[in-house]
Amino acid sequence: MKNDVETREDLQLILRDFYSRLLSNKALYPYFEKFRAHEVLEEHLKDLTDFWEGSLFYRGSYKKNVIEIHRKIDESNKLEKQHFEAWLLHFEQAVDKFFSGENSDTLKSRAQSIATVMQIKFQDRDE
Repeated sequence: MKNDVETREDLQLILRDFYSRLLSNKALYPYFEKFRAHEVLEEHLKDLTDFWEGSLFYRGSYKKNVIEIHRKIDESNKLEKQHFEAWLLHFEQAVDKFFSGENSDTLKSRAQSIATVMQIKFQDRDE
């Protein structure tokens, strides 16, 4: 049986696997190619770990506006439903590869919620 997500290091393990998946996906690669540079990826992974640590454990130092960051990406290269679906699939696979349990389920549920909110907010761009 797999352990549940319990630490910042657990989140880092998930996120490294997740970004490996994203950078290998041809449909998503244009959105993530800037993270191929090691230094850029490391800084981004630190920010993401801060974000998910706050979201899951209610601690951490993430201070950025995740919706605005992705809105800017959407403005330059539109994010469509299939992009969010692929993103979620890769995220869930990365979580499930290493972990199982209540926190793991919460992590996947919060990712689904975030993706849904972003899709709704970005639909406004066309109206």
